[in-house]
Amino acid sequence: MSFVPGVPTWVLLAVSVLNLGLATIAVRRREVRGAIPFAAILICVSLYALGNAVRAGSTTLATYRIGSLINYVGFLGLPPTQLWFVLGYSGRDSLLDRRFAALLLVEPLVVFAVVLTAPAHDLMWTLDGFTRAAPLAIADRTNGPVFWLNLAYTYGMILASYFLLALVGIRRHRRYRVQVGLMLIGGLVPLVSSLLLVFGFAPLDALDLWMLDVAPRGSADPTSFAFTISGIVFVIALFRFDLLDLMPVARHTLVDEITDPIFVVDLDGRLVDVNPAATDLLDAEEAAIGRPASEVVPSYGSVADDGSGSGSDVVVETDDGERYFDSSRTTLTDRAGSAVGSLLIYRDVTDRHIVEERFQRLIERSSDLVTVLDEDGTITYVSPSVEKVLGYEPEELIGVNLVEHVHPDDREDILAELSEHVDDYSYAGSHAARILDAAGDWRIMEARAANLLDDPYVEGIVLNSRDVTERRRRERRLEHQNERLDRFAGIVAHDLRNPLNVAIGRADLLEASIDDEHAESVENVSHQLERMEAIIEDALTLARSGETITETTEIRLETVARDAWESVDTGEATLVVEASLRVESDSDRLRNVFENLYRNSVEHNESTDLTVRVDALSDEYGFYVEDTGEGIPEDEREKVLEQGYTTNQEGTGFGLAIVEDIVRAHGWRLSVAESDEGGARFEVECYETPVEKQPGAV
Repeated sequence: MSFVPGVPTWVLLAVSVLNLGLATIAVRRREVRGAIPFAAILICVSLYALGNAVRAGSTTLATYRIGSLINYVGFLGLPPTQLWFVLGYSGRDSLLDRRFAALLLVEPLVVFAVVLTAPAHDLMWTLDGFTRAAPLAIADRTNGPVFWLNLAYTYGMILASYFLLALVGIRRHRRYRVQVGLMLIGGLVPLVSSLLLVFGFAPLDALDLWMLDVAPRGSADPTSFAFTISGIVFVIALFRFDLLDLMPVARHTLVDEITDPIFVVDLDGRLVDVNPAATDLLDAEEAAIGRPASEVVPSYGSVADDGSGSGSDVVVETDDGERYFDSSRTTLTDRAGSAVGSLLIYRDVTDRHIVEERFQRLIERSSDLVTVLDEDGTITYVSPSVEKVLGYEPEELIGVNLVEHVHPDDREDILAELSEHVDDYSYAGSHAARILDAAGDWRIMEARAANLLDDPYVEGIVLNSRDVTERRRRERRLEHQNERLDRFAGIVAHDLRNPLNVAIGRADLLEASIDDEHAESVENVSHQLERMEAIIEDALTLARSGETITETTEIRLETVARDAWESVDTGEATLVVEASLRVESDSDRLRNVFENLYRNSVEHNESTDLTVRVDALSDEYGFYVEDTGEGIPEDEREKVLEQGYTTNQEGTGFGLAIVEDIVRAHGWRLSVAESDEGGARFEVECYETPVEKQPGAV
């Protein structure tokens, strides 16, 4: 007969059945968080004890190996199931994803395969008969390397689980620490027992107990009885402290760790519990507990108690300033449905309040209008700035159709635009229309429209509008001035040039036929006539130089600079062009810039050794023209750009003014500085139209 049961076998079977019974209770309460992993632990303990029961009554090594196989199924399952349970109990079960669970099962499955094939190798152990016969059979066993590696892994996993469990007890408070303490005691008893055996200390040898798989050869092991003690302790924790109810997890996760203050008030209106966030708000938990909530809970009376948990605003003065909370109160009931108190939650919305207040003030103090229309064009919101811009109170326009305030000549376009894009939720466009203000005047408004009808926070067409009435008037005045200026330029070009040309021709005839006595006078007249011609040319150029540049092309700066040099009388001066840039510009106007800068350098300096250099600015967003002449004194650098200012009696004083007007017309900026050689330097910074460096340009 291969199996002879005795007292040890029946005791171990009783332990196995006891743990299965506890597992059954846990499974019946599987709807409770943590019940399933707890049941898995108890099943592993049951298998562990069952395997030892089979081994204790074995009379052959084959039966003994079957018991060892059953024993190791439970032994290998304990570390992952314990970690599974502790992660759930401590609120860290989110860590146990599929990948992590698979990693936990790798080591047990590999070791189980080694145990299953143990007769074919000595990696796990070798069995050389029995040192004691049934009913307390003990095999003569020598443990292999995989046994010790698995033992280290198992103890490490179990100790890690107990460490996490201990942290829960440290962080929890009051009666939950007792529950955690019982669980630690129940788990540590078999662990300590097995450690004593592994290191050669077997105090129960004299009792002739059964062998545990981890025990050295010849030692008796009380670990299975230790598991029985653990079962009893867990039963106490189960029924006395509601272990499977996992109340600590709920409180720890939903109350202790939540950042919003939570207050629990009983039916008499006394504060009975608070979380750490509420403690910080009250400054003293112990002094507050037991006192009327109306005395210690901020704005307690203003929090609605309608059972719906609806919120109300609460402002609390703290050392760091005002804090804003969205508060709610919920009635707490027992299992019978009777009210036992109230739960107050103060959700900190200080950051949101600051952002809302900031944007509210920006909207209120902005000179622009923000208007929201529904799909029919009815105004559902208008910013307070409407009073400043149009003279209406915001309430006067709510519910009014916008088209009613639009000029009759503009209504058709506005209606067509709204109807065309009312279903286009990505639509954005700009419009201009005349709007009737409160005084009965028409104001020209430019609006940027965005269709946000599908946005649940807006549900409308948003118009950002600006009053451009005065700007349009200025533009019209400027257009009239430009028209008059063009007419004046035409008069200068035609009516003044014709008599001037006649006078120059007559002077040339006089110069050829007059005697030496009057030659100097005639020469002076010719010179003044030529000067008048130069002034007329510069005046015409200046009149047109400030016009806005509307058409530009990509121009190679080096080419324009060299062409302009050829059209100016530069004497013996030298031009050095180092720039290799391309810029979007009006070619003729840019050439005029270089011509006037060249003339300025030549006319104000000796041209024998004069060098004029053109190159890009270091930031590659502009260029400069400089010379090696005498330069411009610092106190005169702003004056030289004024119309009519000149230090040369032969000059017109318009050249640099023309340069500045053309530069501004491009949207650029002109500044006067000093070159490295002490000469004049004119820098053109191209803000509106960046200049690109083209190293390979030809």
